[in-house]
Amino acid sequence: MRKRRSLEQGFTLLEAMIVVGIMFVLAGLAVIQSFGSLQGYQANSAQDTVVSQLRVARQLAISQRRNVQVQFNTAASPSTVSYTVLPRPNSGDVPSAPVTVILPRQTSYMQESGVGDTPMAFGTCGTAGVCIAGVSGGPAFMEFTSSGQFTDSTGVNTINGTVFIGMANHKNTARAITIMGATGRVRPYTYVDGSTGWME
Repeated sequence: MRKRRSLEQGFTLLEAMIVVGIMFVLAGLAVIQSFGSLQGYQANSAQDTVVSQLRVARQLAISQRRNVQVQFNTAASPSTVSYTVLPRPNSGDVPSAPVTVILPRQTSYMQESGVGDTPMAFGTCGTAGVCIAGVSGGPAFMEFTSSGQFTDSTGVNTINGTVFIGMANHKNTARAITIMGATGRVRPYTYVDGSTGWME
């Protein structure tokens, strides 16, 4: 009678170590990529916060037929954006309490060096984060009117501007929001490093 040889075979120690090494390399790459993604998510969240506040302010101005004042607090940490519904002229109304929203942590109003103006070309005001009507930080009074326009305190002179958001020393987190005075349209932009520049 012939003896059968066992055909069972296993992995060698070397093969198992190579597989484990490849798994560690892939896990390391995933951690590195998720770190960059986390910064991008925070920048997107900050942009969404400002865009939504501006759009709500404009919609309130139109629907309530009242001017709504907007403020960007660039000096505080954390940065905030707020709006206040103003009283109707000669009505005896009082302004509403300001609605203030804080930008996500580590984000602020800023323009990273090397990041140019948006395609709307409303200006940059240097490295300041808010440039409205060519004024760093914006005019003292900015408001949406009942027609949806974005104006200065006179309610007559429409003003254009750009709000830049990002994280210091991270060009890939550069975001911008433009406000067109004549229509009050709010447009978000994302900066893509390289030849692409700003993308809507």
